[in-house]
Amino acid sequence: MSDHVYNIVELVRSAMTSIEDAIQTAIKRAGQTLRNLQWFEVV
Repeated sequence: MSDHVYNIVELVRSAMTSIEDAIQTAIKRAGQTLRNLQWFEVV
Protein backbone atom coordinates (compact mmCIF):
# COMPACT_ATOMS: atom_id res chain seq x y z
CA MET A 1 0.00 0.00 0.00
CA SER A 2 1.45 3.38 -0.98
CA ASP A 3 0.97 6.50 1.06
CA HIS A 4 -0.26 9.62 -0.70
CA VAL A 5 -0.05 13.17 0.56
CA TYR A 6 -2.28 15.83 -0.96
CA ASN A 7 -2.08 19.57 -0.61
CA ILE A 8 -5.17 21.71 -1.13
CA VAL A 9 -4.55 25.10 -2.71
CA GLU A 10 -7.35 27.58 -3.30
CA LEU A 11 -7.09 29.58 -6.51
CA VAL A 12 -9.28 32.54 -7.27
CA ARG A 13 -9.32 34.01 -10.74
CA SER A 14 -11.76 36.05 -12.80
CA ALA A 15 -12.06 36.66 -16.52
CA MET A 16 -14.17 39.02 -18.58
CA THR A 17 -14.88 36.41 -21.27
CA SER A 18 -15.84 33.10 -19.65
CA ILE A 19 -15.39 30.83 -16.66
CA GLU A 20 -13.34 28.48 -18.84
CA ASP A 21 -10.83 31.27 -19.48
CA ALA A 22 -10.60 31.99 -15.76
CA ILE A 23 -10.00 28.30 -14.97
CA GLN A 24 -7.37 27.87 -17.68
CA THR A 25 -5.51 30.99 -16.57
CA ALA A 26 -5.53 29.95 -12.91
CA ILE A 27 -4.30 26.43 -13.68
CA LYS A 28 -1.60 27.73 -16.02
CA ARG A 29 -0.35 30.12 -13.34
CA ALA A 30 -0.44 27.43 -10.65
CA GLY A 31 1.54 25.11 -12.90
CA GLN A 32 4.38 27.64 -12.96
CA THR A 33 4.90 27.48 -9.21
CA LEU A 34 3.55 24.09 -8.05
CA ARG A 35 5.43 20.86 -8.70
CA ASN A 36 3.66 17.66 -9.76
CA LEU A 37 0.33 19.33 -10.46
CA GLN A 38 -1.56 16.36 -11.89
CA TRP A 39 -5.25 17.12 -11.35
CA PHE A 40 -7.59 19.82 -10.14
CA GLU A 41 -11.18 20.24 -9.03
CA VAL A 42 -13.42 23.19 -9.82
CA VAL A 43 -16.02 24.00 -7.20
